[in-house]
Amino acid sequence: MSGNMSRSSCSKNIPYEILVSGVTPSQSEKYIVENSDKVFHVPGGYHIKGMKLIGSEKIPVGVKGKDVIFQFIKPCFGIFVLKMTDAQDEIDKLQKEF
Repeated sequence: MSGNMSRSSCSKNIPYEILVSGVTPSQSEKYIVENSDKVFHVPGGYHIKGMKLIGSEKIPVGVKGKDVIFQFIKPCFGIFVLKMTDAQDEIDKLQKEF
């Protein structure tokens, strides 16, 4: 299943794939850790391609090859684990900042 989400102030659509939905934060983190080569923990409010991540100070963001796998909370819909492919720019940003 795939779709598009964007920050409310951004009209640009961002392609992603939904890997898992309806999970708890701990299930989300476990999935990301098990399916990534490297995991960064970013603070709530961190942006990936304009998408603001909601959560605590340790939101898991995984990297596998050139893909980024991360937890996204959509109010009233729950927690999703999303994958963005060919996201080398985001990977470079993560490595620089964390």
